[in-house]
Amino acid sequence: MLLAFTDEGAGPVVVLLHGFPLSRTMWSAQIGELSRSFRVIAPDLRGHGESPAPDAVYTMEQMAEDVVELLDGLGVTEPVVVGGLSMGGYVALALALKHPGRIRGLILADTRAAADSPEAARQREETAGAVLRAGHAGVLVEAMLPKLFAASTIRERPAVVAPMRAAMEATSASGVAGALRGMAGRPDRREELKSIAAPTLVAVGDQDVVSPPDEAKAIAEALPNARLAVIPGAGHLAPYENPEAFNAAALEFLRSLS
Repeated sequence: MLLAFTDEGAGPVVVLLHGFPLSRTMWSAQIGELSRSFRVIAPDLRGHGESPAPDAVYTMEQMAEDVVELLDGLGVTEPVVVGGLSMGGYVALALALKHPGRIRGLILADTRAAADSPEAARQREETAGAVLRAGHAGVLVEAMLPKLFAASTIRERPAVVAPMRAAMEATSASGVAGALRGMAGRPDRREELKSIAAPTLVAVGDQDVVSPPDEAKAIAEALPNARLAVIPGAGHLAPYENPEAFNAAALEFLRSLS
């Protein structure tokens, strides 16, 4: 699939994969900062942003292959650092496990290694059906938005919240449903973490209620070569909500790979 993408900077390649149901716009602060020293490639995953949204289930493995296809199309054959937030983290793990030779490092932000519980998978299917019946993502946006940010951000910084609301509302019904169903069916990766040799930064907002810090700590401890960064004053969208702290941790990690 031909993905829409941003490609800025020069140097070692860093690929950034956004969360659900957002777009590459969530990485704007990272693209601006990291591209001073690195080549940053940030695609819109299938069904999101400006990329096509076919009527299908979007498995994490399929999304990972889309990213590989993009890198191949750009002539990027050397190992890269892949960073992913939430759903983007699921895709990053799928890519690292299927194509370990293409991974120089990982950044796993506000994500999970466990599969959905049966109840969570059922709720995703119900939400997918509701969004398809409505023809838009509205019902999802209202339910999900309060969980993405720290409570203080929603209360005191509405200008920070508004662009992510717009990105969510712009995601098509077919894109929302395809991603929801793909996430519902994703495998449990916890036992596979020990096979990932690539250096990894695990980052999490200190107020993330979707994938909380204890879960991030368990991921970091299960990986053979990982460090943990807890981002203060941030919820589930830590790189977007507190870009200064996230970028500092990311740059320290990326420079340690040189």
